[in-house]
Amino acid sequence: MLIPSEADSIPASRFELGVNTYFAISRLFDQSVRAPMELLIRKRMKRQNQMLRLRAFGDLQRLKYVEFTYSDESQDFLYGLALGYEWIKPINERWEGYYGLDLEGSQKRSFDTNTRDGYDPEADPITFREKTNVYQHTDRIALSPLLGIRFSLSKKLLLSTEFRLANYMEWTKTGEEYSTKPMEGNGDYQIQTRSEETVKEKGIRFRPYTGIFLNYRF
Repeated sequence: MLIPSEADSIPASRFELGVNTYFAISRLFDQSVRAPMELLIRKRMKRQNQMLRLRAFGDLQRLKYVEFTYSDESQDFLYGLALGYEWIKPINERWEGYYGLDLEGSQKRSFDTNTRDGYDPEADPITFREKTNVYQHTDRIALSPLLGIRFSLSKKLLLSTEFRLANYMEWTKTGEEYSTKPMEGNGDYQIQTRSEETVKEKGIRFRPYTGIFLNYRF
């Protein structure tokens, strides 16, 4: 079988827009899985076997639980961008491999707040309201070599998946605040105790499966 040349096998379309289907498929089978929404746009360069790529991802989750005088509310935010470059290696008319490099930055923010009635054994059983805020902030930067493969469903639609090896650094700040206010009146909460800790971490993480992208050429 004759393998087409790179110039012949790659269409003249300049852009590809991809959506990672993993976030939908994973939640369909397990609601506890929180895979982020991920978009990938590629722009073909003058050399037809090279592409500039921009990947954006993010997730938002809010939960609230209330029972009598107790309430707990949590929020989780994740957002990030990756800019990269890739080189395409045609295999046959429908298959092509590619390799490249991404520079990725992301931020994750988690907050949890619960309020409840306070208890003072030396006074009335319920004399004040208390609130606890717990938060975690993570900033991350990574340089990721990648290797992928694409399959053409048609001239416009493709499926692709890729493997990434992330050489990363991240900074995580964790904190907790405890505050109270009297039951009577409309006073604000007053902070009673506060703690905070920052941890720096670096390492290498291999992602053998990053999901299936559905791509559209235009």
